[in-house]
Amino acid sequence: MKTAIEVILKLKASGFDAYLVGGAVRDFLLGKNPKDFDVATSAEPLQVKEIFKRTVDTGIQHGTVLVLMNGSGVEVTTFRTEGNYTDNRRPDSVEFVKSLEEDLKRRDFTINAMAMTEDLELVDLFGGQKDLERKLIKAVGQPDERFQEDALRMLRAIRFSGQLNFSIEEQTLAAITNNAALIQMIAVERIKIELDKILANQHVRRSIAYMNQSSLTDYLPSGGLFRTDWKNFKPTGDPLSGWLYALWWNRKEVPALAGFKLSNEEKKTLGKALEAAAIEEWNQWTFYRFTLRQLELAAALTGRGGDPARQKSGLPIQTQSDLAVDGRDLMDWSGKKAGPWLKELLEEIERKVIFNELENKKENIKEWFLSEYNGNE
Repeated sequence: MKTAIEVILKLKASGFDAYLVGGAVRDFLLGKNPKDFDVATSAEPLQVKEIFKRTVDTGIQHGTVLVLMNGSGVEVTTFRTEGNYTDNRRPDSVEFVKSLEEDLKRRDFTINAMAMTEDLELVDLFGGQKDLERKLIKAVGQPDERFQEDALRMLRAIRFSGQLNFSIEEQTLAAITNNAALIQMIAVERIKIELDKILANQHVRRSIAYMNQSSLTDYLPSGGLFRTDWKNFKPTGDPLSGWLYALWWNRKEVPALAGFKLSNEEKKTLGKALEAAAIEEWNQWTFYRFTLRQLELAAALTGRGGDPARQKSGLPIQTQSDLAVDGRDLMDWSGKKAGPWLKELLEEIERKVIFNELENKKENIKEWFLSEYNGNE
């Protein structure tokens, strides 16, 4: 906050209007510590760049410059109005204006359309503070227009309802229902980011209820996965827990999420978590075979596993590389070349160490190996 106010003061000292705007104002009024700070100003981008020593052109064509100061960054955007949204996502053009009111009118929801001076004096032209008190997500102006401008705002409304545990205002929700099909115009990568935020919040059931009630679900890739019963879902803060729940209760495998373009790492983690969830009785080998994240996801889903972090950290080894011996040792002791036998025997040694049947010391493993190897000759 201090750095953002310093940016505002410097802009005003140069003869420009400047205000803190957006989510930082909302979070401040909610008693939260804002993470990101945005400043709106009458200064145009080149003027901002002249005022501050260190800047980055993050979106200069839309009037945004990142000002670097005191080891942090503040986004400074020129007051603007926006042209048509032919792709239902981004304006075809922007026009710089000198009026804060014109700038705030283009924003999505009343709770995000407030501004604040350097003295923390609130500028609230659309009743955002009242809607905060009423715990209400309400579009600025005509909700149909806001969602037709940017269809992703529909998912943002639903995401905010869960993040803040707010209700969506009646006309705003009706407009989401009316315009739900427009979500298909949005890049799936952007949809996935919003869904991740929805699935990570503590009131995810509220958000998903709105997704289903508005029929927005029906226009998402594999959207039917969300039309399951979420009453047993326990939010963990990890979005993959939501994706896992949707797969598990719909009896689907990871390929069912292909339309959402998950990363390879996400797909691998979900696949392994499903595999762990299917194991009815967990033992030391279970905690060894799977990563902590995979175990925690499966444990949250099924209630098995107790405290996976404690169980896993208490194992004698965490990976095969922790073994006191490796494949070269086994080949030296046996006089044999590498082959399938090597992988099988290393796994057997791992199991014995994991189950405390064999101490993880080279001499102990060698003694067991020579006895076992000679006995099998």
